[in-house]
Amino acid sequence: MMIEKLPSTYASILNALVELYMMSKRPVKSRDIAEKLSINEGTVRNSMVALRAMGYIESKTGPYGGYVPTQKALEYVKMPTNTVFALDIAPITINKLSTNLYVTGIELLDVINPFSNRALVRVIGDMKNIRIGDNVRIGPTANSRVIIEGVITEKNEGLRELVVAINKLIAIPKVKVDALMSKNVITIKHDSLLKDAAKVFAEKKIRALPIIDDEGRIVGLITTSEIAKAYYEGNLNAKVGDYARRDVPTIDKEADLYDAMRLMTVNKIGRLIVVSGGKPVGIITRTDILQYLASLD
Repeated sequence: MMIEKLPSTYASILNALVELYMMSKRPVKSRDIAEKLSINEGTVRNSMVALRAMGYIESKTGPYGGYVPTQKALEYVKMPTNTVFALDIAPITINKLSTNLYVTGIELLDVINPFSNRALVRVIGDMKNIRIGDNVRIGPTANSRVIIEGVITEKNEGLRELVVAINKLIAIPKVKVDALMSKNVITIKHDSLLKDAAKVFAEKKIRALPIIDDEGRIVGLITTSEIAKAYYEGNLNAKVGDYARRDVPTIDKEADLYDAMRLMTVNKIGRLIVVSGGKPVGIITRTDILQYLASLD
């Protein structure tokens, strides 16, 4: 199949779409792509019209809709089209930086030698910028729920394989979110004044407050950023509902720890409001998860 050379903006958007789709395995919203690339969402939407016409993407409608890459898109970003959706892929971070590389298989080597644990890692994506000696973080993998940290000791672009000297290997246990969350969740009513929220932030030394309606259901989120914006605009007598963030990052208390990690990674956030029946019952943060995983060493 002959694939045309895309303009740089289209290529960047297409690469971001494929990467986000790989990580979430669900249709990708235009705002997620815009946030990832730090560009205007309108630019993304306009580009999607052209990319769809050229056969690089498909759009899905409905509340869980968005954009998904086609096989042509995967070929454009140099990823195998016959295996990528069938495999349990996992993201790779090199020297603490995100990449467009994904793991399709991990084989542990030297398992009987505790002083020389290595992993043979099969990957998809562009390997040209990988160097021997790079620090690597793999996972978490969806099925085996494994995270591997180590150093790349061998690289074979022909076979699309890396050998990693393992420094740390963690298997994420099946733990529900409510076992790790902070249950002392502080909320604020939607009709409260912004200065009341500012007082809570100062007294409790927190940076975000879930907003609830009269029945206790979560309807938004207010953070110190909105307070700063209101102060700049001279509107401290406004209500929290006037400056609320409506797209609240939530997770059900019965959800798995892995789901929380995935949501934080995909949305590039450090906290999730834990809910039950639409009402906030706790908060789980990246720090909560890291402290828990560290305790498993």
